[in-house]
Amino acid sequence: MSIKTASTINAARCAAVLATLVSVASCAQGRAEQHGAPPLGPIPVITSVDQITLPIDSYEVTVEQTRTLFRASTAVAQRCVRSYGLSYPAPRWGAAFGDTPRELRKRSAVYGFFDPAAPKSKGYDAIGSSSAPPAVSDGVLAVLDGVDRANKPVTVYEGKAVPDRGCLGRGRAEVGDPPMPADSGQLPDGGPKVPATDPRMVEANAKWSRCMKSKGLRYASPWAAYFDPKWRSVSAPGTVSRTHTPEEIATATADLDCKLSTNLMGVAVAVEAAYDKQYIDSHKAALSAFTRSLDDRLARARRLIASGGADAG
Repeated sequence: MSIKTASTINAARCAAVLATLVSVASCAQGRAEQHGAPPLGPIPVITSVDQITLPIDSYEVTVEQTRTLFRASTAVAQRCVRSYGLSYPAPRWGAAFGDTPRELRKRSAVYGFFDPAAPKSKGYDAIGSSSAPPAVSDGVLAVLDGVDRANKPVTVYEGKAVPDRGCLGRGRAEVGDPPMPADSGQLPDGGPKVPATDPRMVEANAKWSRCMKSKGLRYASPWAAYFDPKWRSVSAPGTVSRTHTPEEIATATADLDCKLSTNLMGVAVAVEAAYDKQYIDSHKAALSAFTRSLDDRLARARRLIASGGADAG
């Protein structure tokens, strides 16, 4: 066979493969339109966490905003506790509300876990460290939570009235519960959602699942693999194991390889973006009200922090 003939055959094969991919994509989009799903824009190739950006990002509460609200609420609670002649050390805010924006983007109900830059030895990196809350005296517990160790309401401590739901309740009443950062579920009506039946994701998950099956692993979706209970084991109250088993590491490695080889992440980001835009268009007034309310809470929080907390009376 001549080089020219071989080149012609290879070109024809490539064209056939490309035509098949275009046809499959067109069919998926056609099915999506029949289901009333929003049309997709360009499908990017996603190979890094830093490439993941979505339209809804600009409406979500940021890490810094959550930190500010948490600090203000804690400052009020501490001042309240001090008014009883007691002390309450501020808990580390990140233990309850997450970490950096990049860390938060690594996980999604749509695509599970994704971070090609993470050390393989950490597997899904789903098992973090946790510690029991610091031991507090009966008095601190009573005024902090408004209940005793038997969970019975405490309304008076040392002759002084205890706020409803304790000093922590007083702090939350001032600025509201600090929301989880980068969580669209806290937006009006629960934020945008990608239906499990979206044809584009159904097809992407099927391709990923076939890839995983070829490696001896059976999962219907990336979320199922990421949230496998085998990767999360609580060894004792207040502690979480940091051990990542060889099985977890192998599964997470295969998962990432299959995401990259099928470009599941590109499809997931395109699909999420489409539903984000649909949601934003239908919730403009509600999102504006949400943003105004958040701004008011943050302004109040900054004043409380600057003043050292509110007067707990």
